[in-house]
Amino acid sequence: MTARHNGVAKLWLLNLFGNAALIAAVYFWLLLPDAHGGQVAASALLALAIVFCGLWLRAGSFAYFRVAEFRDRAIVWRAFRHALRHIIALGVWLMPLVVCEWCLLALLRYTPQFGVWWWQKTSALRFGSPRTVFHAALWILLIVMGLLPAIWLPVGCTVSATGLKAGRIARSFRLLKQPSYWLWYCALVAVGVYVPYKLIWWIPDLDTLAAQAWSAGLRFAVAYAVVISAWIALLLVIGDRLSREDPLIIEQTPQNSRT
Repeated sequence: MTARHNGVAKLWLLNLFGNAALIAAVYFWLLLPDAHGGQVAASALLALAIVFCGLWLRAGSFAYFRVAEFRDRAIVWRAFRHALRHIIALGVWLMPLVVCEWCLLALLRYTPQFGVWWWQKTSALRFGSPRTVFHAALWILLIVMGLLPAIWLPVGCTVSATGLKAGRIARSFRLLKQPSYWLWYCALVAVGVYVPYKLIWWIPDLDTLAAQAWSAGLRFAVAYAVVISAWIALLLVIGDRLSREDPLIIEQTPQNSRT
């Protein structure tokens, strides 16, 4: 394996176990009692720790794939240490995406009512039936929800490596003009969503409860590995193309030069 392949493998393992640990931490946080002030404070501290670790995992992964020096020489720890100073910037850039996705998710609940409203109020633009309008609106919202991360990710990778610099952010949007980026994005999102969905909802015909439990656990594990693999592949695609559009050189300090 080359250093590049070795680094990708390290990031894959780091995201595989890091995201699993975050999911377990969130589950544990949901079980914490909040009967008195000490428990509420402990719950708040754990929530902050989870948010910090989640942002650092994203920022470090973004910075690693964004900077060719990190990516080609498999410098994982230095990439995460460098991204540590840009966690707040990444959080600021993340907030508009979260707000937009949350609003679109809330609108999904009203698509059936929208289908009926459209059918009653816009007779000149009717097509199909209220159910057809409902399904069309649903798919439009889902497509928009899927496209927003495609616009956000190139800038998110750059922000994790350089912070909120207007010039760098503007150059990152150039990636959206490349058809190959959209082809890779659609293909990897399809693999990362469709394959896990089919694996999770596939119910094999097994005789015993123990066999069904083992099957479910194995299918969930494989589906999770597929999601992480598609995620890492997408970051690699974005990092490679952004490095060609806008190369980044991270200045070395004496401490960094020894790592």
